Amino acid sequence: MNAARWQPGCWLAAPLVALLLPACQMPPSQAREDANRRWNAARAQVKVKLAADQFSVGNVPAAAGELREAQRLDPANPALIPLQARIWLAEGNVTAAAELLEQTRRTGKPQAEIEYLLGVVRQQQQQWEAALEAYDRAVELDPSEIAYLLAAAQARLQLGQTREALNHLQAAEPRFGWTSAYQAALAECCEQTGDWSAAVSAWQRAAAVPDAAPALRERLAVALYRAGRYTEAVPLLRELLDEEADEADVWRLTLIRCYLATGQPAAARSHIELLLRQRPDDVRTLRLLAHSLAAGGELGSALRTAQRALAANAQDRETLELVAGLAWKAGDRELAGATASRLLQADPGNVVARHLLARLNRSSTSR
Repeated sequence: MNAARWQPGCWLAAPLVALLLPACQMPPSQAREDANRRWNAARAQVKVKLAADQFSVGNVPAAAGELREAQRLDPANPALIPLQARIWLAEGNVTAAAELLEQTRRTGKPQAEIEYLLGVVRQQQQQWEAALEAYDRAVELDPSEIAYLLAAAQARLQLGQTREALNHLQAAEPRFGWTSAYQAALAECCEQTGDWSAAVSAWQRAAAVPDAAPALRERLAVALYRAGRYTEAVPLLRELLDEEADEADVWRLTLIRCYLATGQPAAARSHIELLLRQRPDDVRTLRLLAHSLAAGGELGSALRTAQRALAANAQDRETLELVAGLAWKAGDRELAGATASRLLQADPGNVVARHLLARLNRSSTSR
């Protein structure tokens, strides 16, 4: 058998040599450079991940430090650009972010994230039409990202294009309707159109998602109140009142109005008294007390309370209306006429004042 005779494993030899030959033939310095470049690129990716993690928790200085190290290790990496723009925006360096994003947009291929961040820049510069154009481009490039859709919807609302915002959201419902963020955006559009019942439904869906933000329940409570669904609003308002001490007065006032609207003046009064202990001369709270007393049939006490509110602010038109109306119901025609005249002087087109004065004139001429 000659030297060319087949040996086990010989079929591997030629391909293996072919694979190894370029590396073997590569100068040692170039091989080292390529190895260092790959190693630096890998380290840069780790730094980018650390920077993104720091940025996501709001630690912008730490994120900027990690990103600088990533840029040192791999300066040509285009993936660093969006994060750099986000950090500059967070630092308030809008001009630098705008220049970087515009340059990237001119010289690189279209990227949805770059368009979105350009929209954020234009939004911060109060250039809402330009922001909307950028957001729409981002949606077109990546229709699977909900953040781009929601940003475009908010820009349309800001521009007064409520119906257009609603139409765009409804068209995307098959993709995003299951998310809390989508339902919240839909609810805001419905509120802008004055459709509070639809807003309630959307806020309910948004708040029903597991781990929903507490703020969604707050928006639901307001929507229920604005939709006139007072009975449904009451238990939610009571929960919010127990949970949120900082906003207790806001929820208490809304709860009082719901109690009055559902014919529960006694329940309303207990909360009114709590507010009056803190601010005895608060005009708004005194008006609510007068309403609760009147609803309970105590017209005399209601009128005296309304006059107390008027003494605290003699020019308040709502209080003037209340005093005039209660005086009429209590049979005090003189006080009703005098207060209605004051109201008409302050507000010549006031319907309540005109109506009361007309009734007083008719009653005096019929005697």
